[in-house]
Amino acid sequence: MTQSQDIVKAILSAKTAVVVSHVNPDGDTLGSMLALAQVLEQAGVTRVDRVMHDQVPDIYRFFPGQDKVTCSQDTDIDILQEYDMSFSCDCGSVARLGSAGEIWARAKITCNIDHHLSNPLYGDLNWVDPNATCTGQVVKELANALAESGKTITTDVDLASLYYITLLTDTGGFMHSNTNSAVFTWAAQLVEQGAEPSKLYHGLFNQMPFRAIKIIGAALDKLELIELKPGLTLAYTYTLKEELTKLSAKDEDTDEIVDHIMRIKGIQGCLYLREAKQAGYFKGSLRSAIEGLDCSKIASQINGGGHARAAGFNIDAGSMDELKATVIAIIMKQSNS
Repeated sequence: MTQSQDIVKAILSAKTAVVVSHVNPDGDTLGSMLALAQVLEQAGVTRVDRVMHDQVPDIYRFFPGQDKVTCSQDTDIDILQEYDMSFSCDCGSVARLGSAGEIWARAKITCNIDHHLSNPLYGDLNWVDPNATCTGQVVKELANALAESGKTITTDVDLASLYYITLLTDTGGFMHSNTNSAVFTWAAQLVEQGAEPSKLYHGLFNQMPFRAIKIIGAALDKLELIELKPGLTLAYTYTLKEELTKLSAKDEDTDEIVDHIMRIKGIQGCLYLREAKQAGYFKGSLRSAIEGLDCSKIASQINGGGHARAAGFNIDAGSMDELKATVIAIIMKQSNS
């Protein structure tokens, strides 16, 4: 659903705005949030704050404008005013915004900017384009609409780089099935506008801390293959919070584990679970290689969301084994339907 005219009209009247991203940020949610903030400022919004639940992950410290992000966990949110507008980027629910969701929800007009088909349209206004490759592309659509309204929106090097980062993230470096000719056309335009492919790819994928490699290794050492039924084999592994402590690793250091195990030949999907610092709370990631295993539908049943081939969730559970059994049961039910 795209309420483009209403959103543009509201932006043209707004003086203050806040943009927020989902918890455990990836390159698309953070990149699109920072890109949207720049677009809103160019459109004439006097004050635009960038807020998210987490600190900016170390690996994303090269993103243009990341130094302007406020971590809502470390800030008295009462000092942040009620905004004319709020924008969530690349997020399937208010709950997934974490503490930043409180700030988002109290704006006079809440906006939901996303590209996931599973998005439940939770904003007062929603710009959700399931045909977009990434949320950065939806931000670009919004920028184009503002330009058509008479605003001068310029894609400088920083904005081009942020757009390119969102593309790199959600296509897996132009490897996923959502990579099409339109993706390369836009990528070429962004390069012409100043984005540096080699530099951005290197920063996004080849600058992992040593501790991240160690925690990935620990997860791979526990890897198992689960044959749920003929033709449906799942790769599974997990990380305990005591392992993170032992290796001085951060939550963000586990983000690529699920992509590593998805490289196994002959599997149809994979599941990765991580124990959070909060007792009884877990983060999960799902990947699929077949149409019959829809990750977004699975995740939507356990407080998550995403794409058909890749999704995530955050949920309370009695134990890791209990959560594993719950997810596998959902997968089996879907595969038999």
